[in-house]
Amino acid sequence: MNHARLRAIARAAKGHWGYDPQRVADWAASIEFPPDEQLIVAEHGWAAVVPRGEVAWLDDLWVEPAAMGRGLGRELFERAAAAARAAGCVRMEWEAEPHALGFYERMGAVYVRDSEPSEWGRVLAVMGVSLVG
Repeated sequence: MNHARLRAIARAAKGHWGYDPQRVADWAASIEFPPDEQLIVAEHGWAAVVPRGEVAWLDDLWVEPAAMGRGLGRELFERAAAAARAAGCVRMEWEAEPHALGFYERMGAVYVRDSEPSEWGRVLAVMGVSLVG
């Protein structure tokens, strides 16, 4: 799947939560795909994980609105965790979109700390899960 399609999925998912459409479009257009990022791609969603020593960083997890609530987010999350485990990581962390906190809690995540202010000026919850045991 090409990067334009992945950006379109992220744009639709973020836009689903009622954010300003132009701000979402500008944000989605700025998404980069660094070489150290492992992409996990499905037809209607994607995730990106970056191993950083013992802790993997879940950089993105986006599901198109029409596919939400059908298990795709769980599948992508589990595939990201498996990729992190395979890279030798024992923990996975990420900055959680506030509208997705319930989803991440259902995945077993717990609050770790507050983030630095995001590109949108928000302080987000950094969530985490253990990848062992």
